[in-house]
Amino acid sequence: MKLFNLKLDQELSSNEDKTTFQSQEFFFSASSVALGIFDGVHLGHQSIIKAARQEALDKGLNSVILTFENHPRSLTINNSPSLITDFQTRLKLFKELGIDYVLAIKFSLEIMNMSPDEYLKSYLLSILNAKSVSVGYDHHFGKNRSGNVEFLKEFCKENDLSLTIKEAFKIDGDLVSSSRIREQLSTGNIKEANKLLGRNFTLRGTVIHGDGRGKELGFPTANLKISDELIKPKVGVYLATANKYQCLVNIGHRPTFSDTQEISIEAHLLDFTGNLYNTELELEFIDKIRDEKKFSSKEELIKQIKEDISVTKAHTL
Repeated sequence: MKLFNLKLDQELSSNEDKTTFQSQEFFFSASSVALGIFDGVHLGHQSIIKAARQEALDKGLNSVILTFENHPRSLTINNSPSLITDFQTRLKLFKELGIDYVLAIKFSLEIMNMSPDEYLKSYLLSILNAKSVSVGYDHHFGKNRSGNVEFLKEFCKENDLSLTIKEAFKIDGDLVSSSRIREQLSTGNIKEANKLLGRNFTLRGTVIHGDGRGKELGFPTANLKISDELIKPKVGVYLATANKYQCLVNIGHRPTFSDTQEISIEAHLLDFTGNLYNTELELEFIDKIRDEKKFSSKEELIKQIKEDISVTKAHTL
């Protein structure tokens, strides 16, 4: 269990009994809490988080997000869905939404077997001293996901907590959800995914040494090592930005030269000179340019890359 003070960009560590924190700053008087995993922090999630923050502002409370570091399904079905956002990106987005604190629990067998009542009392009451709670309409918690908004209504009534339940968030009549965003990314529909997210989809990774093929062709690339937990857009060539530079991103198997099963992510930053090795790079995806394809010669590939760059430069950021 970890507590993050987003106002100070500070992590406060818990002691061995996992119920208190070393910094007395944690023992604030009261809080407004948003409950959820919030993978992607999409528009629906944002509506819940903004409700908790507004309650905090209206009532003079601390705004807090109670979430999990890892996805609960990693235990319940032994296979977590590909994540849209890693934990550090979620923290960054929570901060941008004006949240004061994040309490992140590591989902475990112990947590999984907690009754809904025990879970709420342990975290909402004993640790967070919650006075207000905000959740989505389909929120579930506790053993066998037996806790739901109806249970939460009774719990909040018994413990004198105000409760905000946000209804399904829709765009043009379609539900906004993490699973739908994953579907859009897996088909390469970046624009639709971005619309559902309310921002551009991002991938963050460390720049590693590749085979130097891009440099050899005259278009040096930053090869990114991305966490296996994160979803990657469908194989293809994408328009993106990185470090405020427009860039061309290739996600795929490099069929012209190797056609391996391993997927590589390479970014050519336009008009950039410098060394990015071992640095962290965040790619912000804007649109898909084309599918990946195998070229008959190196010269044909170079010609296509030049065309892709022209398309990228023609796009106004």
